[in-house]
Amino acid sequence: MLSISQAAKHTGLSVKSIRHYESIGLISPTRGDNDYRYYSDQLLEQLHFIKRAKDAGFNLKEAKDLLHLCENTTRSSADVKKIALQKIAELKARISQQQALLDTLTQITEQCHGDENPDCAIIDAFRQ
Repeated sequence: MLSISQAAKHTGLSVKSIRHYESIGLISPTRGDNDYRYYSDQLLEQLHFIKRAKDAGFNLKEAKDLLHLCENTTRSSADVKKIALQKIAELKARISQQQALLDTLTQITEQCHGDENPDCAIIDAFRQ
């Protein structure tokens, strides 16, 4: 059993994040007689899972859903795949939006002369 600071170091998460996960019911550490939190190997595995899910772009609700599926031995892989496909669609939409922003900014920046003249296509575009 590890303390919260040891669990944080072991998982690469902050103590604040781990406390937050507990406060929203994502994890449930054991409490000692001294009211300190203690983290078992199973809980460390859950924290690693949550961290990897977040690193892959899943939010905490999605990570929680995936964690529940992970722990459910009667799960359907179709349920897991559905969540992943939803995330892929969301990421593609965000990439498309970001690409459109990049294209627009590139276009107006190319129209700016970038000289000592006060006229600027970038400023003009933002004024419209």
